[in-house]
Amino acid sequence: MEEYELERLRQMMIAMISQPDDFRDWFGSFISTPRHELDIAPAEPEYTTEEVLDALLGGETLTRLSGLRVLNIGGSFFINSEKLETVDATAADALCRYTELGQAELGAALQNPAFVEELTGLINQGYWFFDE
Repeated sequence: MEEYELERLRQMMIAMISQPDDFRDWFGSFISTPRHELDIAPAEPEYTTEEVLDALLGGETLTRLSGLRVLNIGGSFFINSEKLETVDATAADALCRYTELGQAELGAALQNPAFVEELTGLINQGYWFFDE
């Protein structure tokens, strides 16, 4: 790498750091990037929102995929280096805080069809799974 390229990169980083929203997005993505390859196994067959809701209301628990990095930075949520736009910040925070969660941790969010749909998508991607 040439010296001028390094200086250009440094200037770009300084400009990014001076923009709090841009820096938060970069930092959240960087910190939630796994340090090793994850053993992601998408749900097969995929769950429906009704199946997920019935399982959680029936007392089953979800377990976070080992090594999956999940982060909450000031209300911005990141999962596996991607920003999650969520309809329920409290439930998304529970996803960040607990490696195992169920009805008690997700609370009233289970009454929100939009959140249950988000959660079902994360389960179907293989990020969380029901204990067998």
